[in-house]
Amino acid sequence: MPVANIAQNLLEEKAPDSLAAANLMLTYFADFDPEEVSHEADHAFVECATFADDMKYHGEGWQSDFHFKDINFIEEGTEADYDIQTEKTRNLTTGLYPIVAWLSGKQGTDYKTSYMYTFLMDKFDNDENIAKSFALRLLIHYVGDIVQPFHNEARYNSDYPSGDAGANAFPLKYHYTVDELHALWDQVMYTQRHFVARPFTAETWATFQPEVTTMMSDYAYAVKDSSVYETLDYDAMSEEGFEIAKTLYDGKYYLVTDYFS
Repeated sequence: MPVANIAQNLLEEKAPDSLAAANLMLTYFADFDPEEVSHEADHAFVECATFADDMKYHGEGWQSDFHFKDINFIEEGTEADYDIQTEKTRNLTTGLYPIVAWLSGKQGTDYKTSYMYTFLMDKFDNDENIAKSFALRLLIHYVGDIVQPFHNEARYNSDYPSGDAGANAFPLKYHYTVDELHALWDQVMYTQRHFVARPFTAETWATFQPEVTTMMSDYAYAVKDSSVYETLDYDAMSEEGFEIAKTLYDGKYYLVTDYFS
């Protein structure tokens, strides 16, 4: 949700018409199946950010593979030493490209041959507004995934001969509901450990905003160059996340619960 909130803030400032169009698009699925979007109300663009996870175990498991792009991190030896999983054709980047092409309408029509497009159009009986509305919710979530480094990496060594599933298999001492390294980064180093009920109330929305604006202020230097965020090269974004993820097992992170106490 912080990633979606940052996106919303930037759109409000730089492209309000695009934000208005996105919010309108979100309404089509909400009108079609209001029960499935009961977490959404006045701040749907942000509230829907967890939709892909919320639905993953409730009939929408077909899109689970699109949450990760497992680039192999061979920490010891060579790939031949391990039970390397076959690279999946459905992954984080192969999900993002067709959704963006489809929703933007600016990248030709090749997206119509993608699994994402054909599945959703069939699912919603070729009602493109509803299918796009569903796809936008996935897009908002997948962008949050791709900027989480461990969604782009699978580490192999003697301790993890079958891979560590993006640090999901890397245990940590239980602390603030976290017991593995991937979850620690999902919680943004415990800063997002508090449960946020949705839909937001006026009070909880106001409480959430300072956290987001602080993130934007503290880390503005990281996106000073507009090329960082204007790219549509999701493979390059994934590779960057992979290179970051490889560094996150070192030193202090083995004792991360003590480090952040």
